[in-house]
Amino acid sequence: MAEVVRAGYQLGPPPYGYRALRIRVIEPAGRGKLRAVLVPDWQTAAVVKQIFSWRADDRLAFAAIAVRLNADPHQYPPPVAGGRWNGKAVQRIVANVKYTGCQVWARTVAGRPAPVEQWVTSAPKVHEPLVDERVFQRAQSRTGDEPRCP
Repeated sequence: MAEVVRAGYQLGPPPYGYRALRIRVIEPAGRGKLRAVLVPDWQTAAVVKQIFSWRADDRLAFAAIAVRLNADPHQYPPPVAGGRWNGKAVQRIVANVKYTGCQVWARTVAGRPAPVEQWVTSAPKVHEPLVDERVFQRAQSRTGDEPRCP
């Protein structure tokens, strides 16, 4: 799985803001395999960009962003159909380094966050980023331990 991620392919469901595009990849042994690459979903990608703007530029708390999103569910559809935004969902988006264009795997071990240096990452920009690295870093908490791609 680590090699699949390093090659820039998506494992599991795509994060909010993206959709998975299935492509056939020919392996060195000559066998074809289906792999998924991330491509922006036009409507939800705009929501992700707005979330990062509110967090990075306006320094809004996750719960305050959720309130704004819930005020217009047509413009800001929640991650779960028929659901509502909450601070935790916003926080997960803001913390997901995939929005900078790299693939990452093993961010958790046994359900607990793994140290950033143990993550498996791809090269930068293996898929279209929804936010640039500067905006991503400004949106993070000031712990000094912000996630990033190599």
